[in-house]
Amino acid sequence: MIRAALLVVMAAAVAVSPVSAATPPGDASRDALQKRAEAGDAQAQVALGRALQDDGAPADKAAGAEWYRKAAMAGSAEGAWMLGSTTMAGVGVTRDVPAAIDWMRKSVAIDQNGDHMAVLAVALLSTGGKQEALQWAQKAADKGSSKGMEVLAMAHLSGEMGLPKDPALAEKLMNAAAQKGDVDAQLSLGQFYITGLFGRSDPAAGVRWLQAAADAGNARAQGTLAYFLITGKGGVPVDAARGVALARKAMAGNEMLGHYAMGVAYVMGAGIAENPAEGWYQISLAQRMDSQQQLKSAADYLAKAEAKLNTAQLTELKVRVDADAAKVAPGS
Repeated sequence: MIRAALLVVMAAAVAVSPVSAATPPGDASRDALQKRAEAGDAQAQVALGRALQDDGAPADKAAGAEWYRKAAMAGSAEGAWMLGSTTMAGVGVTRDVPAAIDWMRKSVAIDQNGDHMAVLAVALLSTGGKQEALQWAQKAADKGSSKGMEVLAMAHLSGEMGLPKDPALAEKLMNAAAQKGDVDAQLSLGQFYITGLFGRSDPAAGVRWLQAAADAGNARAQGTLAYFLITGKGGVPVDAARGVALARKAMAGNEMLGHYAMGVAYVMGAGIAENPAEGWYQISLAQRMDSQQQLKSAADYLAKAEAKLNTAQLTELKVRVDADAAKVAPGS
C-alpha cells in the first residue's frame, strides 16, 4: 500500500505541471500557436508540445517532445519538466530514466516548484538514489508542498530513503498534507487509519478522510470507502446503502474498486438485492483491471457466487467479461 501511494505521487509528474498556456481549439488557433512557437515563445512551445502529444499519433507525440526540448533548451522550467516527464514515460522518445531525472533537476532548479521536487524525490528513489531523494523530499516539504509531506510520511512509514521508521511523525506529516486539501493524501490517510499502518486503527478518522477525498471526486476513494462500508472490514460500521451509492460513483469513473465493491454488494446482498451472477461479473471485471494484484479476497467472493450459479450461467458471464474487459483500462 505504501509503494502504491508513492506511485500516486509519481503519477503527478504531469498533472501538477504548471503549463499556463492552454491550447486553443481549432485549426486557426493551432496555426497561431505554431507561429508563436516557431518565433521562440517558450510558453507556446510547451503548449504546442502538449497539444501534439495529446493528439495520439506517434509522429505527433515525437514532435511534441521536440517542442518540449526546444523550450527546455531555452531555459523554460515548464519545458524541462515536460521533457523530463515524457522521457520518463517514453512518450514520443525512448524511455531514459537518468535523462528524465536530469531534466527534472534542471526544471526545479529554475522554478523551485515544491510539488515537482516531491515527484523528483520519488523518481530518484526508484533508481536507488535515496540520499538525494531525501534531500528533495525535505526541500519540497519545507516549501509547504503537500506532495513533499506525503513522500516524507511514506518514507517514515516504510524506512525508505534511509530514514528510521517513525509512525507518529508519518501520521503528523500525512495529516498536514491532507489538511491542505491534497486528495491523494486524504485517500492514503483514510486507508492507513482503517488498516492500522500508524500502529493503531481509527476507523472513524479513516472514514472521515476517505469521505473527504470521495467528496472531491476521487474515484479510488469512492471505491475504497464503498468496500469498507459494504463489508464492515477494518472496524468500519456497515452502511451498505451508502456504500453502494459510492460504488456506483466510482464505477462511473471507471475505477476498479468501484466494480469490486459493487460485486461484493451483489454477492452479499448488502445494500442491494442479492444477485450472484452480477456479483460474479463485477468482481471478475475488477480482477481484469487489477494490474497490481490488490484484490486479495476476490477469490472468496467469487467462490460464494459460483456456488449459486450453473455452468451455463458461468459460461455466459465469462463471455460478457471477456467482451467488456477490453473496454476498461487496467487499474493502478
